[in-house]
Amino acid sequence: MGLEQVIKALRNSLPSSNLYFEGEREYEVLNGSYLSAMESDIRPAAIFRPESRKQVAKFVKIMKPFALGEHGEEATVPFAIRSGGQQPLPGVANIQGGITLDLSLLNSVELQKDGKQTVISVGAGARWGAVYDKLEGTGLGVTGVRSASGGVGGLSLSGGVSFFSSREGFVCDNVLNYEVVLASGEIVNANEHENSDLWISLRGGGNNFGVVTRFDFRTFPQPGKFWGGSVFYFLSSWPYHVGALLSELRKKDAADSNAHVQLSIGYSSQFSQFACQSQLFYTGADANENIPDVLRPWADMHPQIEQLNSVRLMTLKEAVAEQPAEAKGKVRCAYMNVTVKADAPTLFEATEIFTSSLENVKATPGLMSSLTFQPYSVNTLTQTARHGGNSLGLNPSDGPLINIMVSTYWENKSDDAAILKYMNNATAYMRREAQRRNKLVSFVSMNHAWTHQDVIECYGEDNKRALQETSMKFDPEGLFQRGVPGGFKLFN
Repeated sequence: MGLEQVIKALRNSLPSSNLYFEGEREYEVLNGSYLSAMESDIRPAAIFRPESRKQVAKFVKIMKPFALGEHGEEATVPFAIRSGGQQPLPGVANIQGGITLDLSLLNSVELQKDGKQTVISVGAGARWGAVYDKLEGTGLGVTGVRSASGGVGGLSLSGGVSFFSSREGFVCDNVLNYEVVLASGEIVNANEHENSDLWISLRGGGNNFGVVTRFDFRTFPQPGKFWGGSVFYFLSSWPYHVGALLSELRKKDAADSNAHVQLSIGYSSQFSQFACQSQLFYTGADANENIPDVLRPWADMHPQIEQLNSVRLMTLKEAVAEQPAEAKGKVRCAYMNVTVKADAPTLFEATEIFTSSLENVKATPGLMSSLTFQPYSVNTLTQTARHGGNSLGLNPSDGPLINIMVSTYWENKSDDAAILKYMNNATAYMRREAQRRNKLVSFVSMNHAWTHQDVIECYGEDNKRALQETSMKFDPEGLFQRGVPGGFKLFN
């Protein structure tokens, strides 16, 4: 009964041509375009694609009484909010039997002057590739995701790491203003001067406060080309690459703020072996034809698979094109993560846990599983305060840190339980070992977390309380807690 009423109300008040139902081609294309097939397995009753912030506001007003069950529990119709659909957690951006609000038509990208500062305003449905296209040739950079196909929305509400994070901080630290549709349907701005509590809460708080329709990012001078690329090698060289990373992070003068290094070790059932990758970037204005000294410990290390070494001068557009994150169609995937102090024994123990835990699932069809070490340098953590603060609960005094992510891709739904058990057991073991060594940090990255990981709790008691207070102020009836159940909620 409730669903019929919702559909009727949406059709009467919004363009029916933007409302899609199961069996229609547009529905199937949209619902099949998530990064993970686990998200595409979910079948909403309908998908609505607004063309403007006013249509989003009208949608929220229509959905609110139904999503909150004001017409009776049997008439409750919740909804989900989708930006790029690149987070694999099932239900974070889709909803079984409800309405999915797909923001992909809100994809404008505009450069504008705000006093002396140049701001890039980006619609919530845009992809980062369009942002970098807009900046090409301008001499400007932005702290955005490292893949052209990544969506702008989710990462900018959950933290996010960029090529520039060592110098500029997390992606969310660089959002100057959020344009938000609140539970009331009111459209507001959240920034340092207006609704500043909401601004800080959105910097890490996810989908808990409203529908963000536009992000205004600070830009900064950035030369046309910088050094970047990947070095591939085998397992025997892994300890030396990890050692080089820790050495750089622990330098007395702090890690080079222009250097971005990420290390991964992966296994593919197709090739039945492990391979390793070090992604290296140096974004300083002093880049020239010589590879920067700070990258040489990884770029020059041997043995390596020399024919796959791609380290070179490149543009930002070229850099993101080298790291695709296209929707995988029918491939399933999951992420889980743990954060630890930058400590060699802890990282090598995590490596051993990863490689040994894989034994039980190595024969899984289509398996690709990797362990990634993403550093958070002291300088990265320092930028948060410089840019106004966020809700993540990370302090420079805790650093340098390493976020350890286990990511897995596989083919068949029948293998879901075994894969998720392997990942859960491995990351739980990593947590226990890090805690035993007194190297565990409570932080969990929202964008790379799974259902059982209590992301909001891991931000710390004070931050959790502040997020809850913001929710009660701007959404007193709890629309984005109960009516939008996907993601990581504040009052669990």
